[in-house]
Amino acid sequence: MAVSAVDKVEIRGPVADVVDGAVYTWGPQEFAALYYDIDEDLGRESLTVTITGNALDEPNGVVYMTEAQRNDFDFEGWGEYWTIGFLADEYFAAYVEGGLLFDESTDTNLMKDEQLSRVLMDDDEERTFTTGTPLKLAEDYELAIQAIDLDGNKVFVQLMKNGAVVDAAVVEPSKAGATLKDKTYVYKKDLGDTEKIVIVAVHFKNAFRGADTDLATIDGIWQISDAYKDVEEDTEYDKMTIQTVDADAKTIMMNNEDNKITLTKKRDVSLMENIRIRTADQDDISPENPLRFFFYKEITEPGTYEIRGTFKDLGMGTVEWDVSSFAGFYYDIDDNLGTEKITMTITGNALEEPNGVVYTTEAQNSKFDFDQWGQYWTIGFLAEEYFAAYDEGSHLFTESTDANLMKDEQLSRVLIDDDEERTFASGTPLKLAEDYELAIQAIDLDGNKVFVQLMKNGAVVDAAVIEPSKAGATLKDKTYIYKKDLGDTEKIVTIAVHFKNAFRGAETDLATVNGIWQISDTYADIEEDTEYDKMTIQTVDADAKTIMMNNEDNKITLTKKRDVSLMENIRIKTADQDDISPENPLRFYIYKEMTIEAEDEEPAPVPVAAPEPVVEPVVVEEPVVEPVVVEEPVVEEPVHEEPVEEPEEENGIPGFEAVFAITGLLAVSYLVLRKRE
Repeated sequence: MAVSAVDKVEIRGPVADVVDGAVYTWGPQEFAALYYDIDEDLGRESLTVTITGNALDEPNGVVYMTEAQRNDFDFEGWGEYWTIGFLADEYFAAYVEGGLLFDESTDTNLMKDEQLSRVLMDDDEERTFTTGTPLKLAEDYELAIQAIDLDGNKVFVQLMKNGAVVDAAVVEPSKAGATLKDKTYVYKKDLGDTEKIVIVAVHFKNAFRGADTDLATIDGIWQISDAYKDVEEDTEYDKMTIQTVDADAKTIMMNNEDNKITLTKKRDVSLMENIRIRTADQDDISPENPLRFFFYKEITEPGTYEIRGTFKDLGMGTVEWDVSSFAGFYYDIDDNLGTEKITMTITGNALEEPNGVVYTTEAQNSKFDFDQWGQYWTIGFLAEEYFAAYDEGSHLFTESTDANLMKDEQLSRVLIDDDEERTFASGTPLKLAEDYELAIQAIDLDGNKVFVQLMKNGAVVDAAVIEPSKAGATLKDKTYIYKKDLGDTEKIVTIAVHFKNAFRGAETDLATVNGIWQISDTYADIEEDTEYDKMTIQTVDADAKTIMMNNEDNKITLTKKRDVSLMENIRIKTADQDDISPENPLRFYIYKEMTIEAEDEEPAPVPVAAPEPVVEPVVVEEPVVEPVVVEEPVVEEPVHEEPVEEPEEENGIPGFEAVFAITGLLAVSYLVLRKRE
């Protein structure tokens, strides 16, 4: 499965227009970031937006509502709990009366104390762990087997957090007539004003005492966070304030009291925690073309996340997703670009081949951020932005031998397109994508000509002279370009950098750039009959710049609890749904999976580089000793051999090395005086 690795994940909602008097309401169906459980069809968060002029006036320009719902534990023996979406995440609200964890808790309803806790684990997966391998839980908790009695009936366990024991108990999963309580380990803890509520529960299926190792099998884990979320009235989350908390109805309402939000172009506003509002960097704003905006959730914590489309069911016949209903597709709000579409035709419980799934996309004209270069053709493909061709008449079209990748049935990822102003120096190359760097080698005395080298992975791949500061400098004079063959496409510009000016300093040369363009030198093959998982490219029209794929030879059956790779990192997920009927058809959606990698996952160079400095001092010390060798046998005495043979005795007698240095100097002095005589 192809998973996109990124620094952050953005899950956007529908695109809307800033129109006076407009009212928009979005729930988890429309805004994929809001909490939704497809298995149980749970999720009651909503955002209602009312626009006055070009603003979200306070107090009710933005109103957020959420409501708890009953949910079964994955381990059904424990009964039910109340779950609630809050700030686009799943939270625990309370235990339902009659369940074991309700009975085991002193206080059972967090919402009565105006609190919530994140749901960390809820599964019934069967796992076996031993005395030597504790059961890993979330938030650095571990459950460890300390001992099992001779009959294998009683298991003595300890719960640890960050290696420190916080609880111990005896569980009796294998005794005759063992009850649910006998088989369940529970850990209770005070959360704020809530006393001794169960935050960890583990159900033991059985236990076994071995000759060397004790084993236990578990088939149920439940854990909520020991760091609670405050939902007290008047609590502020950025621009939103909690107005009401009803512990009985289990509802929460927030609005933007005291925080008017003005929607003007190119704004990015934090609404509440990681939910934000973004407006387009849009020049052509008019009553006929209003300013565009959307809400989105920004995620920066390492992990793997789903960006899902609107959920459908098998009773719908024909269903469709485009950029407005699937946040995973490529969309540029500034220029309103994005044409990807998936249409599914459901026959019974299957997507028959060849046209059960049809994917289409079309290239659109887009301006370079550095607008003097003109325009190019951009296309969404496999839910990513790709470059298709340079627009005829653009500067980079003129500079390329072949200017249209689609004519050769190829595409290339757009890596950089910006007009941010940057200054770089001769000693600090300009960093580009895919390990490219552009380095200043020299600037002439007048500061008119800049000699640059392009490197990839440290190796020089190109060199050129740019003349940004000469009188009457043209766009071509000021633009560095790098052309490269991409498959069958000859000498197409893959990198362009626009130099604003250059300066020759006494010690350092400087240059300012205000436009960078780069496409990948690894192209995507879109030749007809190319397969991407279950999809096959059927047509590529280089003139109309369109692509169509379908599921030829790949019938896709939609049954419960399936996760199917459709094409690259776009997948289909069906619900783990027990109550399937004509009145309640199986639910499903498409989604794109993205991964944020932890920063500490790439420390590999450190241990490799560490030994090198230890070796280098030995190399450096050798020249200090060797100058004593003045090509006369008299000097090549053991005096100079000894420090070379024992270079690492740094912890010996302080100043010992100096003795040899002084001796060497005396020897040289003696030879010089002798020659003078």
